[in-house]
Amino acid sequence: MIELFKKLFGKKKEQPDVSNSPGRTFNRVLTGRYFGLEDVNADEDAIARAKQEMIDQIKELELVPMFMRYDYDRKKKKAFNAEEDHPTSVHVAFQKEVFAEKWNMVHVTEISFTVLSADFEEFEKMAGVSLNDDFRDLTSTTFNEEERRRESREA
Repeated sequence: MIELFKKLFGKKKEQPDVSNSPGRTFNRVLTGRYFGLEDVNADEDAIARAKQEMIDQIKELELVPMFMRYDYDRKKKKAFNAEEDHPTSVHVAFQKEVFAEKWNMVHVTEISFTVLSADFEEFEKMAGVSLNDDFRDLTSTTFNEEERRRESREA
């Protein structure tokens, strides 16, 4: 009986409020640095297999296009006007985020590599993506010597 009164009228211990902030895990799937093979002496069959393996990994892991960054040859760029300027390569990143509610975690899986300008069309056909429409462009903030930021940044 005394225990019952203690439970009803006694001081309750305050439970500490533990925040359950979300965490993030990052898994980078290793591939070659380039879409294809870095070996300049490789035969065409080996290059085609390497390209197909990258595309198969992207589709198997169900990754979606996220970011890209174009690279320009600065020496050639000055010789042309803005309409004729073409990138030499693009670095692309595919990602997938999965939220694990039980652990309040976000698991990120990523594949990234560089595609040379000669392979742009082949890459788009094989991956089923458009470089202009499906990726977020993270190319440098200056392009053709013009600032791309809306607001100037303090040095």
